[in-house]
Amino acid sequence: MLASRNGSKSATPSPVAPSSRRGTASVPSQDWPNVNADDDIDRLVVMHQTRSSLSSLGLRSDSMASVYSGAGEGRYGTVAVRGQVEFGLQYNYKARALEIHIKQCKDLAPVDAKRNRSDPYVKVYLLPDKSKSGKRKTKVKKHTLNPVFDETLKFHISLNGLETRTLWLTVWHSDMFGRNDFLGEVMMTLENKVFDDPTPVWYNLQERTEPFDDMLSFKGDIIVCLKFVPPDMTVHKKGKRSRGTLHVLVKEAKSLTAVKANGTSDPFCKSYLLPDKGRSSKQKTPVAKRTVNPVWNYTFIYDDVTLQELAERCLELTVWDHDRLASNEFLGGVRFSLGTGKHYGKSVDWMDATGKELTLWKSMLERPNFWVEGCLSLRPSLDTRTS
Repeated sequence: MLASRNGSKSATPSPVAPSSRRGTASVPSQDWPNVNADDDIDRLVVMHQTRSSLSSLGLRSDSMASVYSGAGEGRYGTVAVRGQVEFGLQYNYKARALEIHIKQCKDLAPVDAKRNRSDPYVKVYLLPDKSKSGKRKTKVKKHTLNPVFDETLKFHISLNGLETRTLWLTVWHSDMFGRNDFLGEVMMTLENKVFDDPTPVWYNLQERTEPFDDMLSFKGDIIVCLKFVPPDMTVHKKGKRSRGTLHVLVKEAKSLTAVKANGTSDPFCKSYLLPDKGRSSKQKTPVAKRTVNPVWNYTFIYDDVTLQELAERCLELTVWDHDRLASNEFLGGVRFSLGTGKHYGKSVDWMDATGKELTLWKSMLERPNFWVEGCLSLRPSLDTRTS
Protein backbone atom coordinates (compact mmCIF):
# COMPACT_ATOMS: atom_id res chain seq x y z
CA MET A 1 0.00 0.00 0.00
CA LEU A 2 2.96 2.27 0.46
CA ALA A 3 3.39 4.37 -2.62
CA SER A 4 6.65 5.68 -3.96
CA ARG A 5 7.48 9.25 -3.30
CA ASN A 6 7.45 9.55 -7.05
CA GLY A 7 4.60 7.87 -7.56
CA SER A 8 -28.67 14.29 12.29
CA LYS A 9 -31.52 13.08 12.13
CA SER A 10 -32.11 9.95 10.18
CA ALA A 11 -35.00 8.99 8.01
CA THR A 12 -37.23 6.51 9.76
CA PRO A 13 -39.05 3.77 7.84
CA SER A 14 -42.79 4.13 8.13
CA PRO A 15 -44.62 1.22 9.72
CA VAL A 16 -46.34 0.07 6.52
CA ALA A 17 -47.12 -3.62 6.68
CA PRO A 18 -46.13 -5.83 3.75
CA SER A 19 -49.79 -6.47 3.02
CA SER A 20 -50.33 -2.73 2.73
CA ARG A 21 -47.49 -2.49 0.25
CA ARG A 22 -49.02 -5.17 -1.96
CA GLY A 23 -52.34 -3.39 -1.82
CA THR A 24 -50.98 -0.09 -3.09
CA ALA A 25 -52.90 0.82 -6.20
CA SER A 26 -51.05 2.61 -8.96
CA VAL A 27 -52.87 4.89 -11.36
CA PRO A 28 -51.83 3.93 -14.91
CA SER A 29 -48.87 6.11 -15.76
CA GLN A 30 -46.50 6.71 -18.63
CA ASP A 31 -43.00 8.06 -18.96
CA TRP A 32 -42.97 11.73 -19.74
CA PRO A 33 -39.85 13.55 -21.00
CA ASN A 34 -38.42 15.41 -18.04
CA VAL A 35 -38.25 18.83 -19.65
CA ASN A 36 -38.62 21.38 -16.91
CA ALA A 37 -36.73 23.92 -14.86
CA ASP A 38 -35.10 21.27 -12.73
CA ASP A 39 -31.64 22.57 -13.56
CA ASP A 40 -32.68 25.93 -12.14
CA ILE A 41 -33.72 24.21 -8.95
CA ASP A 42 -30.16 22.94 -8.54
CA ARG A 43 -29.23 26.47 -7.53
CA LEU A 44 -31.67 26.26 -4.65
CA VAL A 45 -29.71 23.47 -2.98
CA VAL A 46 -27.66 24.59 0.00
CA MET A 47 -25.28 22.67 2.16
CA HIS A 48 -26.09 21.71 5.70
CA GLN A 49 -24.16 20.13 8.51
CA THR A 50 -25.09 16.51 9.09
CA ARG A 51 -25.48 14.93 12.47
CA SER A 52 -23.56 11.79 13.15
CA SER A 53 -26.02 10.21 15.54
CA LEU A 54 -29.10 8.42 14.26
CA SER A 55 -32.45 9.09 15.83
CA SER A 56 -34.29 6.16 17.34
CA LEU A 57 -36.83 4.42 15.16
CA GLY A 58 -40.32 5.77 15.41
CA LEU A 59 -43.33 6.86 13.41
CA ARG A 60 -41.82 10.18 12.27
CA SER A 61 -39.16 10.71 9.66
CA ASP A 62 -37.65 14.10 10.36
CA SER A 63 -35.55 15.84 7.76
CA MET A 64 -32.55 17.91 8.75
CA ALA A 65 -32.01 20.79 6.43
CA SER A 66 -33.18 21.42 2.97
CA VAL A 67 -33.34 24.12 0.37
CA TYR A 68 -34.19 27.71 -0.21
CA SER A 69 -36.89 28.70 -2.62
CA GLY A 70 -34.95 31.43 -4.35
CA ALA A 71 -35.66 33.72 -7.28
CA GLY A 72 -39.08 32.16 -7.74
CA GLU A 73 -37.94 28.79 -9.18
CA GLY A 74 -39.36 25.78 -7.38
CA ARG A 75 -42.43 26.33 -5.28
CA TYR A 76 -42.87 25.33 -1.66
CA GLY A 77 -46.06 25.30 0.34
CA THR A 78 -48.37 25.11 -2.65
CA VAL A 79 -49.59 21.75 -1.38
CA ALA A 80 -49.48 20.08 2.02
CA VAL A 81 -46.85 17.35 2.01
CA ARG A 82 -48.19 13.86 2.48
CA GLY A 83 -47.54 10.32 1.35
CA GLN A 84 -44.65 7.92 1.31
CA VAL A 85 -41.79 6.79 -0.89
CA GLU A 86 -40.38 3.26 -1.15
CA PHE A 87 -36.71 2.81 -1.95
CA GLY A 88 -33.75 0.56 -1.13
CA LEU A 89 -30.00 1.04 -0.85
CA GLN A 90 -27.25 -1.32 -1.98
CA TYR A 91 -23.50 -0.85 -2.38
CA ASN A 92 -22.07 -2.48 -5.51
CA TYR A 93 -18.52 -3.38 -4.49
CA LYS A 94 -17.52 -4.45 -7.99
CA ALA A 95 -18.66 -1.19 -9.61
CA ARG A 96 -17.73 0.89 -6.52
CA ALA A 97 -21.14 2.53 -6.63
CA LEU A 98 -24.09 3.23 -4.35
CA GLU A 99 -27.26 1.99 -6.03
CA ILE A 100 -30.58 3.50 -4.96
CA HIS A 101 -33.62 1.56 -6.13
CA ILE A 102 -36.52 4.01 -6.34
CA LYS A 103 -39.51 1.69 -6.42
CA GLN A 104 -42.63 3.82 -5.97
CA CYS A 105 -44.56 6.49 -4.09
CA LYS A 106 -48.05 6.39 -2.70
CA ASP A 107 -50.72 8.89 -1.65
CA LEU A 108 -48.81 11.96 -2.88
CA ALA A 109 -50.36 15.40 -2.62
CA PRO A 110 -52.31 16.46 -5.72
CA VAL A 111 -51.06 19.67 -7.32
CA ASP A 112 -54.05 19.56 -9.67
CA ALA A 113 -56.69 19.39 -6.97
CA LYS A 114 -59.59 19.48 -9.44
CA ARG A 115 -58.41 16.32 -11.22
CA ASN A 116 -56.76 14.94 -8.07
CA ARG A 117 -53.41 14.26 -9.72
CA SER A 118 -49.76 15.30 -10.00
CA ASP A 119 -46.85 14.62 -12.37
CA PRO A 120 -44.22 13.37 -9.89
CA TYR A 121 -40.56 12.49 -10.18
CA VAL A 122 -37.80 11.80 -7.63
CA LYS A 123 -34.48 13.60 -7.33
CA VAL A 124 -31.51 12.51 -5.20
CA TYR A 125 -28.29 14.16 -4.01
CA LEU A 126 -25.53 12.87 -1.76
CA LEU A 127 -25.00 15.99 0.31
CA PRO A 128 -22.96 18.03 0.80
CA ASP A 129 -22.28 17.63 -2.96
CA LYS A 130 -24.81 19.98 -4.50
CA SER A 131 -23.28 20.18 -7.96
CA LYS A 132 -25.19 19.46 -11.14
CA SER A 133 -23.07 16.37 -11.70
CA GLY A 134 -24.04 15.15 -8.24
CA LYS A 135 -27.74 15.00 -9.07
CA ARG A 136 -29.69 11.89 -10.06
CA LYS A 137 -33.38 11.81 -10.95
CA THR A 138 -36.07 9.49 -12.21
CA LYS A 139 -38.35 9.95 -15.17
CA VAL A 140 -41.59 11.85 -14.66
CA LYS A 141 -44.78 9.83 -14.20
CA LYS A 142 -47.79 11.68 -15.49
CA HIS A 143 -51.22 12.10 -13.91
CA THR A 144 -50.79 9.96 -10.80
CA LEU A 145 -50.52 10.17 -7.03
CA ASN A 146 -49.13 6.63 -6.83
CA PRO A 147 -46.24 6.56 -9.30
CA VAL A 148 -44.28 3.36 -9.88
CA PHE A 149 -40.74 4.25 -10.99
CA ASP A 150 -38.79 1.02 -10.52
CA GLU A 151 -35.54 2.82 -11.42
CA THR A 152 -32.02 2.46 -10.03
CA LEU A 153 -29.98 5.63 -9.53
CA LYS A 154 -26.21 5.13 -9.24
CA PHE A 155 -23.52 7.20 -7.52
CA HIS A 156 -19.93 6.14 -8.22
CA ILE A 157 -18.26 6.74 -4.88
CA SER A 158 -16.02 4.74 -2.54
CA LEU A 159 -17.47 3.12 0.56
CA ASN A 160 -15.25 5.38 2.69
CA GLY A 161 -16.55 8.38 0.78
CA LEU A 162 -20.10 7.59 1.88
CA GLU A 163 -19.09 8.17 5.51
CA THR A 164 -19.29 11.93 5.00
CA ARG A 165 -22.46 11.98 2.91
CA THR A 166 -26.15 12.42 3.58
CA LEU A 167 -28.78 11.03 1.24
CA TRP A 168 -31.28 13.74 0.33
CA LEU A 169 -34.27 12.46 -1.63
CA THR A 170 -36.97 14.84 -2.79
CA VAL A 171 -40.20 14.32 -4.70
CA TRP A 172 -41.39 17.02 -7.12
CA HIS A 173 -44.32 17.73 -9.38
CA SER A 174 -43.02 18.57 -12.86
CA ASP A 175 -44.68 21.69 -14.18
CA MET A 176 -44.67 22.18 -17.95
CA PHE A 177 -44.05 25.90 -17.47
CA GLY A 178 -40.98 25.33 -15.32
CA ARG A 179 -42.28 26.06 -11.82
CA ASN A 180 -41.98 22.68 -10.13
CA ASP A 181 -43.81 22.01 -6.88
CA PHE A 182 -42.22 20.40 -3.82
CA LEU A 183 -44.03 17.22 -2.70
CA GLY A 184 -41.80 16.08 0.16
CA GLU A 185 -38.34 14.89 1.18
CA VAL A 186 -36.42 12.19 3.06
CA MET A 187 -33.03 12.86 4.63
CA MET A 188 -30.74 10.02 5.75
CA THR A 189 -27.18 10.18 7.06
CA LEU A 190 -24.95 7.47 5.55
CA GLU A 191 -22.30 7.53 8.27
CA ASN A 192 -21.91 3.99 9.67
CA LYS A 193 -24.65 2.80 7.33
CA VAL A 194 -24.63 -0.94 6.63
CA PHE A 195 -25.67 -1.82 3.08
CA ASP A 196 -26.46 -5.50 3.66
CA ASP A 197 -30.15 -5.50 2.75
CA PRO A 198 -31.27 -3.92 -0.56
CA THR A 199 -34.95 -4.59 0.12
CA PRO A 200 -36.98 -1.40 -0.51
CA VAL A 201 -38.48 0.21 2.58
CA TRP A 202 -41.30 2.73 2.94
CA TYR A 203 -40.41 6.19 4.31
CA ASN A 204 -42.72 9.04 5.24
CA LEU A 205 -42.28 12.18 3.17
CA GLN A 206 -41.54 15.29 5.23
CA GLU A 207 -42.06 19.01 4.87
CA ARG A 208 -38.92 20.97 4.12
CA THR A 209 -37.24 22.59 7.11
CA GLU A 210 -35.73 26.02 7.41
CA PRO A 211 -32.08 26.18 6.32
CA PHE A 212 -29.35 26.46 8.94
CA ASP A 213 -27.68 29.82 9.47
CA ASP A 214 -24.22 28.29 9.89
CA MET A 215 -23.95 26.50 6.56
CA LEU A 216 -20.52 25.79 5.18
CA SER A 217 -19.52 25.65 1.55
CA PHE A 218 -18.76 22.18 0.27
CA LYS A 219 -15.28 22.02 -1.24
CA GLY A 220 -15.02 18.30 -1.92
CA ASP A 221 -13.46 15.30 -0.16
CA ILE A 222 -9.90 14.03 0.18
CA ILE A 223 -8.82 10.46 0.92
CA VAL A 224 -5.64 10.19 3.00
CA CYS A 225 -3.65 7.36 4.61
CA LEU A 226 -1.27 7.92 7.54
CA LYS A 227 1.40 5.71 9.08
CA PHE A 228 4.15 6.23 11.65
CA VAL A 229 7.15 3.94 11.18
CA PRO A 230 9.07 3.50 14.45
CA PRO A 231 12.87 3.59 14.44
CA ASP A 232 14.79 0.40 13.68
CA MET A 233 16.74 -0.01 16.90
CA THR A 234 19.29 -2.21 15.13
CA VAL A 235 20.32 0.68 12.90
CA HIS A 236 22.22 3.59 14.37
CA LYS A 237 23.62 6.58 12.57
CA LYS A 238 26.97 8.00 13.60
CA GLY A 239 26.55 9.12 17.18
CA LYS A 240 22.80 9.68 16.70
CA ARG A 241 19.82 7.91 18.19
CA SER A 242 17.49 6.36 15.62
CA ARG A 243 14.14 8.18 15.18
CA GLY A 244 10.88 7.49 13.34
CA THR A 245 9.27 8.46 10.05
CA LEU A 246 5.82 9.81 9.16
CA HIS A 247 4.33 8.54 5.89
CA VAL A 248 1.40 10.44 4.33
CA LEU A 249 -0.26 8.80 1.34
CA VAL A 250 -2.50 11.26 -0.48
CA LYS A 251 -4.68 8.98 -2.59
CA GLU A 252 -7.29 11.15 -4.28
CA ALA A 253 -9.83 13.96 -4.00
CA LYS A 254 -13.46 14.07 -5.10
CA SER A 255 -15.82 16.80 -6.26
CA LEU A 256 -13.35 19.69 -6.10
CA THR A 257 -14.36 23.16 -7.19
CA ALA A 258 -14.01 23.72 -10.92
CA VAL A 259 -12.22 27.02 -11.48
CA LYS A 260 -11.23 26.75 -15.15
CA ALA A 261 -13.41 28.01 -17.97
CA ASN A 262 -13.73 24.43 -19.27
CA GLY A 263 -15.37 23.29 -16.02
CA THR A 264 -12.30 21.56 -14.57
CA SER A 265 -9.26 22.36 -12.41
CA ASP A 266 -5.55 21.45 -12.36
CA PRO A 267 -5.29 20.38 -8.72
CA PHE A 268 -2.30 19.49 -6.62
CA CYS A 269 -1.91 18.83 -2.90
CA LYS A 270 0.62 20.56 -0.68
CA SER A 271 1.83 19.49 2.76
CA TYR A 272 3.43 21.16 5.81
CA LEU A 273 4.31 19.60 9.14
CA LEU A 274 3.56 22.58 11.34
CA PRO A 275 4.92 24.61 12.98
CA ASP A 276 7.68 24.20 10.39
CA LYS A 277 6.79 26.38 7.41
CA GLY A 278 10.18 26.16 5.77
CA ARG A 279 11.18 24.49 2.54
CA SER A 280 12.22 21.35 4.39
CA SER A 281 8.61 20.86 5.54
CA LYS A 282 6.88 21.77 2.28
CA GLN A 283 6.06 18.88 -0.06
CA LYS A 284 3.79 18.71 -3.13
CA THR A 285 2.10 16.14 -5.31
CA PRO A 286 2.28 16.40 -9.09
CA VAL A 287 -0.43 18.46 -10.77
CA ALA A 288 -3.41 16.47 -12.03
CA LYS A 289 -4.57 18.03 -15.29
CA ARG A 290 -8.13 18.93 -16.19
CA THR A 291 -10.08 17.15 -13.46
CA VAL A 292 -12.11 17.79 -10.31
CA ASN A 293 -11.55 14.19 -9.16
CA PRO A 294 -7.74 13.90 -9.09
CA VAL A 295 -5.99 10.60 -8.29
CA TRP A 296 -2.48 11.25 -6.96
CA ASN A 297 -1.47 8.13 -4.98
CA TYR A 298 1.55 10.11 -3.83
CA THR A 299 3.44 9.72 -0.57
CA PHE A 300 4.97 12.49 1.53
CA ILE A 301 7.68 11.29 3.91
CA TYR A 302 8.82 13.19 7.01
CA ASP A 303 11.99 11.70 8.48
CA ASP A 304 13.53 12.06 11.92
CA VAL A 305 10.36 12.51 14.00
CA THR A 306 9.05 10.79 17.11
CA LEU A 307 5.55 9.98 18.34
CA GLN A 308 6.03 12.47 21.16
CA GLU A 309 6.86 15.23 18.68
CA LEU A 310 3.94 14.38 16.40
CA ALA A 311 1.59 14.70 19.36
CA GLU A 312 2.64 18.36 19.50
CA ARG A 313 2.63 18.99 15.75
CA CYS A 314 0.07 19.38 12.98
CA LEU A 315 0.00 17.97 9.46
CA GLU A 316 -1.60 20.51 7.14
CA LEU A 317 -2.78 19.40 3.69
CA THR A 318 -4.08 21.98 1.25
CA VAL A 319 -5.41 21.53 -2.28
CA TRP A 320 -4.73 24.16 -4.94
CA ASP A 321 -5.55 24.79 -8.56
CA HIS A 322 -2.34 25.28 -10.53
CA ASP A 323 -2.20 28.41 -12.69
CA ARG A 324 0.86 28.99 -14.84
CA LEU A 325 0.13 32.69 -15.40
CA ALA A 326 -1.30 33.81 -12.07
CA SER A 327 -1.44 32.86 -8.41
CA ASN A 328 -2.62 29.35 -7.58
CA GLU A 329 -6.16 29.22 -6.22
CA PHE A 330 -6.97 27.61 -2.86
CA LEU A 331 -9.52 24.78 -3.18
CA GLY A 332 -9.69 23.54 0.42
CA GLY A 333 -7.67 21.92 3.17
CA VAL A 334 -7.50 19.74 6.28
CA ARG A 335 -5.37 19.77 9.43
CA PHE A 336 -4.43 16.63 11.37
CA SER A 337 -3.48 17.01 15.02
CA LEU A 338 -4.73 16.25 18.52
CA GLY A 339 -6.67 19.51 18.42
CA THR A 340 -5.41 20.79 21.76
CA GLY A 341 -5.01 24.38 20.60
CA LYS A 342 -1.52 24.38 22.12
CA HIS A 343 2.05 23.64 21.02
CA TYR A 344 4.17 22.68 24.03
CA GLY A 345 1.87 24.71 26.27
CA LYS A 346 1.71 27.79 24.06
CA SER A 347 -1.62 28.67 22.44
CA VAL A 348 -1.58 28.38 18.64
CA ASP A 349 -4.39 28.63 16.10
CA TRP A 350 -3.21 25.77 13.87
CA MET A 351 -3.71 22.98 16.44
CA ASP A 352 -7.42 23.09 15.63
CA ALA A 353 -8.25 19.61 14.30
CA THR A 354 -11.74 18.30 14.98
CA GLY A 355 -13.83 15.30 13.98
CA LYS A 356 -12.15 12.89 11.59
CA GLU A 357 -9.02 15.04 11.39
CA LEU A 358 -8.45 14.45 15.10
CA THR A 359 -9.53 10.81 15.25
CA LEU A 360 -7.39 9.77 12.27
CA TRP A 361 -4.29 11.47 13.72
CA LYS A 362 -4.93 9.89 17.12
CA SER A 363 -5.40 6.47 15.53
CA MET A 364 -2.11 6.84 13.67
CA LEU A 365 -0.27 7.72 16.90
CA GLU A 366 -1.80 4.76 18.70
CA ARG A 367 -1.00 2.21 15.97
CA PRO A 368 2.61 2.47 14.81
CA ASN A 369 3.48 0.56 11.63
CA PHE A 370 -0.18 0.40 10.56
CA TRP A 371 -1.85 2.41 7.83
CA VAL A 372 -4.97 4.30 8.89
CA GLU A 373 -7.22 5.69 6.17
CA GLY A 374 -9.97 8.28 6.11
CA CYS A 375 -12.17 10.26 3.75
CA LEU A 376 -12.47 13.86 4.95
CA SER A 377 -14.39 16.88 3.78
CA LEU A 378 -12.10 19.74 2.80
CA ARG A 379 -12.44 22.87 4.87
CA PRO A 380 -13.49 25.90 2.80
CA SER A 381 -10.86 28.06 4.49
CA LEU A 382 -7.63 27.87 6.48
CA ASP A 383 -5.01 30.40 7.47
CA THR A 384 -3.71 29.97 3.96
CA ARG A 385 -0.36 31.08 2.70
CA THR A 386 0.72 31.78 -0.83
CA SER A 387 1.62 28.61 -2.67
